[in-house]
Amino acid sequence: MRKTRTNAAHRKALLGKSSIGVKQLGIDADTLREMLRNLFGKASRAELTAPELVRLCDHLAQRGAKFTSSAAPREGKPYKVKAAGRRSDWYEIPEGPQAARKRGIAAMWRRLGYDMTSLDTRVQRAFGVEAFRWLDDEDNLRTLARDLEARLRAREQREQDAAEATA
Repeated sequence: MRKTRTNAAHRKALLGKSSIGVKQLGIDADTLREMLRNLFGKASRAELTAPELVRLCDHLAQRGAKFTSSAAPREGKPYKVKAAGRRSDWYEIPEGPQAARKRGIAAMWRRLGYDMTSLDTRVQRAFGVEAFRWLDDEDNLRTLARDLEARLRAREQREQDAAEATA
């Protein structure tokens, strides 16, 4: 199994984002330590992994923290901020035995032009699992990958047929 390195800049950004949320909610140091112990069994944000920092930011967003970007909007289709501060064009894949397969599924999902937040809805309806990040069953992942591959092939065939019809 190949383990990818966590991007230090991404982790630093998540630490900053969590600091903003803590400040917005007015959480003091003792309360923060208690919250981290309850959620992750760790005493400080510095001990958290990148996926745990994402979960912390989600938790803070559920408690009322607002995370907004001061950056200029992107060209093309803008992303929408969804529940718990999630972006519609991004999905955090936690490290694990199925991480590579999940990244492939997420890439196919994005290539099809689907909103990344709807991936959770699809997984919940199809497999009864609350979120894609928690889907670890090999058969379910294989089924989802096969379906997306078939959709990609069908789309490519439609595009090829349309190109031949106009030529």
